[in-house]
Amino acid sequence: MNYDPHLSSRSPIAEADGTIRLVRMDLFPVAIPLTRPMKMSGVTIRHAENLFVRLEAVDGSVGWGEAASAPTMTGETLWGMTAAARLVWDALKGRDARPHMEIARRIQSAVYGNTSVKSAIEMALLDLLGRKLGIGAGDILGSRFRDRLEPMWMLGNATPKEDVDEARAKSAMGYRFFKLKVGTKTIENDIISAARVREAIGPDAKLCADANGGLSLYAARRLIAEAGPARLLYLEQPLPAECIDELAELNRLGTVPIGIDEGIHSRADIETHAQRGAAAGISLKLIKLGGMIATLDCAARATDLNLSINVAAKVAESSLASAAASHVAAGIRDFGWGLSLTHVYLEHDPVLDPLRLADGTVAVPQGPGLGVTVDEDALRTYQVPVPR
Repeated sequence: MNYDPHLSSRSPIAEADGTIRLVRMDLFPVAIPLTRPMKMSGVTIRHAENLFVRLEAVDGSVGWGEAASAPTMTGETLWGMTAAARLVWDALKGRDARPHMEIARRIQSAVYGNTSVKSAIEMALLDLLGRKLGIGAGDILGSRFRDRLEPMWMLGNATPKEDVDEARAKSAMGYRFFKLKVGTKTIENDIISAARVREAIGPDAKLCADANGGLSLYAARRLIAEAGPARLLYLEQPLPAECIDELAELNRLGTVPIGIDEGIHSRADIETHAQRGAAAGISLKLIKLGGMIATLDCAARATDLNLSINVAAKVAESSLASAAASHVAAGIRDFGWGLSLTHVYLEHDPVLDPLRLADGTVAVPQGPGLGVTVDEDALRTYQVPVPR
């Protein structure tokens, strides 16, 4: 982990008195239905299978974290996540939570991979510390450059007409940034959807497209060539992650900037794509990188490399993980490719104070910790058993 150490030295935690000893961890694996299935290239998501983590300190202070299982992105399932979480807990229990960077390093080194689990536990740690000390989780980690963020709405329907109808409805609700899922229809219908959605949302709204690696090189070239009227801000992961040379070829066209999501799991991946000219920007997800600290570190490196940045929660995480993503996005100085918050796609958001859209924006939570309160009763309603 290469996070800027000066942020730790100026943190209020360095001035706190008294040990905050970690004494308990509880796991809540849940399956929450989406309001409707979300179809992406290679997968259709009907339930959010997420792991909630509750950390408790010796004085009763509590913090919560959350991460989605993502078998096709991180290789993790709820079953594996619960097992890995117990291994991480063995490295944390009884430790003082105040030296948060040291505890974060212990989280990262406790088990190989399992970045979703690491993100959830680190999130709970920062939430606990923030609540204990009366400061925001983002403030623990450094600067805040903005207090409001402009979230994007994902369009992933079976037909262009459905995409257009939904875009119009969400525009009326205040959304000004849209992401169109491509690669699940025919390429002809992807092109039609892009052009007609642009007409529906008007010339000033932002529109990008995301293929989740599901296009062929031929289809990607055609989409880039024929989607000019859509004025795409960027095309995310048009080809599979391993096709770096072909992604570089598309990026060199200069017609639509190429973004990379599935291909970014570390700082090294960012370096590789930048060196090979395969990306104009990147999408950062906490579950891919292992938490808020690593994500901010990767964002700083991406900025140094002149890459645009998108921050995204995984479909579909609650307002808890969306709050964490918001704190991260607020702490990135150069932030141009938008924020994907996914709690809005859940049938029920298991928190008492969900993030809400107002005038096309959401406020970065201002309360202590992550600024969101988990509804334990709701969590238990959706809890699913996992093997011990």
